[in-house]
Amino acid sequence: MRHIAIAAVLACAACATPPGSAAPRVCTAWSAPEPAGAIDPAIMEASGLAVSKAFPSRLYHHNDSGRGPKFFVSDSAGANLRTVTMAGYKDKDIEDMSMGPCGEGKNGDGRTCVVFGDVGDNGSSRPSVSFILMPEKETYADTETPLRVVNAHYPDGPHNAEGFAIHPNGDLYLVTKTSPGPAQIFRLTRDQLRVSDGAMQTFTEVGKIDIAPLVGDLASQRSALLVTSFDIAPDGKRAVILTYGAAVEIGFDLSKPLAPQSGWKSGEDFRRIDIATQPQTEAIAYAPNGAILYDSERKGDAPVQLYRQTCQKPQFRLICSIS
Repeated sequence: MRHIAIAAVLACAACATPPGSAAPRVCTAWSAPEPAGAIDPAIMEASGLAVSKAFPSRLYHHNDSGRGPKFFVSDSAGANLRTVTMAGYKDKDIEDMSMGPCGEGKNGDGRTCVVFGDVGDNGSSRPSVSFILMPEKETYADTETPLRVVNAHYPDGPHNAEGFAIHPNGDLYLVTKTSPGPAQIFRLTRDQLRVSDGAMQTFTEVGKIDIAPLVGDLASQRSALLVTSFDIAPDGKRAVILTYGAAVEIGFDLSKPLAPQSGWKSGEDFRRIDIATQPQTEAIAYAPNGAILYDSERKGDAPVQLYRQTCQKPQFRLICSIS
């Protein structure tokens, strides 16, 4: 009897999935943290990070805690920093940032904006929060005037929040910083973000996420349950949630109803990402290639690193035997 063994190395998700099981919707393996640069000391309380879509190798940063309506532009390693002041806006607590359409023109097309979320509310007492839209441009002056400011309030009273992101469809999703209890997810639509007359907008609650089962054995640490930043993948099909202790990728398109969390499976619907230990990690963003970048507030004079982790595409070996 003749025996023929055929071995092939395959790098496709289909080959990685046993018959009858669901294909993972999250990255199956992340690289170890890789230093990508050092954060300039001017960014003392790094609380937001965004990757430019219009200008390769450009990052945006900002401080929190009312350090002035400023943002920073750097290269991909966090160097060659430029400081820009936003004219005509008095900040309270800008906590996160995201890239999104400026919403100009008949169909809302046109330029890309850096959107800053003045959403921090440690006392859960603010009657409303604000989003500042600043168009991307090749060269910024020392002072720039935002395109517009959008004000919004929650339907159920004030919340503290430090993470929001804009979906590829233009809608904005915000995740509250809550513990104990699940974090709430609120949405402002693309049309709401285009309102320029100052009219107050109302968030819509679209779901809740219990962080504890997503971070596993870190759940005993309260800090690991507090959402400090949030971003949505470039394809809109995944999102990453940052806490002080970990990052978690969830494999859901938030523009669609969120599946009941009781049915989520680790490794398929979500995966914890073991990030580098930093003093106070509060900023995360996806890069166009699906990698994640994150950094931290500074404690004392110790330098703060910008870290990168990439999604690894494991090689799968398929063995076929024919007799």
